Amino acid sequence: MSRIKDFIKSFIKSFLYKKFSPFIFKLYSRKPIDEKLVIFADSSSVLLPDNMVEIYERLNAQGYHTRVFLKRKSSRKWYRDKIYETINSFRFTKYYAQCKVLFLTDYYYYAYANQPRENQQVVQLWHGCGAFKKWGYSTADLEWGADKQALEEYPIHNTYTYVPVSSESITKFYAEAFNCDEKIIRAHGVPRTDKYFDEKFIRESNESVREKYPEIAGRKIILYSPTFRGKSKGKAGFTQMLDFLYLKKHLAKEYVILVKLHPFVKKGLNLSKTLSELYENFVIDISLTVPIDEAMCAADMVITDYSSLIFEYALLGRPMIFFAYDLEQYDKERSFYLDYKSFVPGDIVTDTEELYLSIRKNETDFDSGRVERFKNEFMSACDGHSTDRILETIFEEREN
Repeated sequence: MSRIKDFIKSFIKSFLYKKFSPFIFKLYSRKPIDEKLVIFADSSSVLLPDNMVEIYERLNAQGYHTRVFLKRKSSRKWYRDKIYETINSFRFTKYYAQCKVLFLTDYYYYAYANQPRENQQVVQLWHGCGAFKKWGYSTADLEWGADKQALEEYPIHNTYTYVPVSSESITKFYAEAFNCDEKIIRAHGVPRTDKYFDEKFIRESNESVREKYPEIAGRKIILYSPTFRGKSKGKAGFTQMLDFLYLKKHLAKEYVILVKLHPFVKKGLNLSKTLSELYENFVIDISLTVPIDEAMCAADMVITDYSSLIFEYALLGRPMIFFAYDLEQYDKERSFYLDYKSFVPGDIVTDTEELYLSIRKNETDFDSGRVERFKNEFMSACDGHSTDRILETIFEEREN
């Protein structure tokens, strides 16, 4: 039975990508492009991604007609999901064939089945800043990522006309990941970084976090935000390797640790009642309660490992520590665009005691120049006006 199910799923995937979607696109391409129609699509989120929100709101205010395609919660019945997938592919492709602009922030399967028409734009507002761990075509045949044969049969990232990024220095990495010409990749910034230049947003974020968790009181905040582990999104997980009790013993009077896990990790810290009581008022899991941008604005210091949040946090000019206990294994599975040890703008530690010593070191000897150099290298196009620049490029430059 499982073989039959797998065969049906494979057949539907091939049919929708190679036959059905091209037919629908060709059919609706007979109509003229709707100059006011704009599509927003993302297959990994049930809410409009933060890189899209400001653009979406501005275009709606200007009278554009918007259509949104986001992740749908599974029905737990695979055949129902496939029926919905077929209907969704029809709806998406119909609008895609007629829209002025298609905005993406990640992989979106049906966006790659048809090349855009003349005078159409497919804009990839990639969800990460900078270039850290590899993705897309850069991970072909690594433990993380699709195999080359699958990419040849079902090409991805192959329809983009414009990719704004955070710095000129990373365009070659995006060209590799998307298997595209560097000419379409332009250092125009990342929309969601605009808020980090807004002092009011930073102040209100800090106030909001402290109001939500009054037990923080007057203590400083350490944000612990590791990336996920696992060989796919569906199998993402997290293993707690920090000794929170040791840190509580040495830091609890001055600090509180807020834990923000990657969105792919569904269960949070999942602490037992006993551990929750032991960590009480020192370790707080905010994975489901505080957005990452607010958490970073509230944090006096960040502990991470291989997360791309370091690029945005660099805009705030605050200390970062890298708890990379499994660096060799992670590098083997995922790989990096640059040498990790010389790339990251902070101390690299592998155990809790080293981490504690680094926290104390950063209290009195924080190398702000290192973070500043990192920011200038990888975030130079982010200046608080990224959204303005991107919209001007799409709707003014292209029309002139």
